[in-house]
Amino acid sequence: MLAGAGIASVGAGADAASARRAAVVDVDGSRLAVVAVSDHPPEYAAGADEPGVAWADLSGGLPEWVVDELARARDAADRVVAFPHWGPNMSPRPGRWQRERAAELVAAGADLVAGHSAHVFHGVGRGPAAQPLLFDLGDAVDDYAIDPDLRNDLGLLALWRPDGEPDLELVGLHGRYAFTDLARGAEADWIARRLAKACGKLGTTVERTAEARFALR
Repeated sequence: MLAGAGIASVGAGADAASARRAAVVDVDGSRLAVVAVSDHPPEYAAGADEPGVAWADLSGGLPEWVVDELARARDAADRVVAFPHWGPNMSPRPGRWQRERAAELVAAGADLVAGHSAHVFHGVGRGPAAQPLLFDLGDAVDDYAIDPDLRNDLGLLALWRPDGEPDLELVGLHGRYAFTDLARGAEADWIARRLAKACGKLGTTVERTAEARFALR
């Protein structure tokens, strides 16, 4: 259905081979590839002849098929994004294994790691060649009950410009039931404080350039 509407899909398919295959799209005269993988739920994993998601036990290591697909994407595109759905819900920071897998994804050819799953935004790290490591941006749209400490109603939108300065900007979001707006006032301040602390633990800094806008340094 998506293909019939001209919309590329990634991370799920009619079988394991199609679920694991990178999507490659043209963006402003360059080619962008996205390789997706999910570590849960395993019962949704695609099989040889069964539809499902591109599943892998990421906590145990990076599977060979992910490395191979990133290499294929590297040859087919100018930029490569690794898109892992990983880790437990409502976790406030990336686990050690996620940091290890992010480094492996970059080593395998990713220019950007864009993780998701926690419903809570994490800090942003950098790879050895300054590749952005977005462990989790939280939610853009949510219908969860709001945790007063973790504030899963507050998330981030990432603006990636590989050749720009800054190369990565983050925009604070405030989600209410099935409605998302820019963060303002106290919510924007909360994001600023938490983001600065979370990034600091990963060796990066953020500059607040507007009420709900941040540049990664």
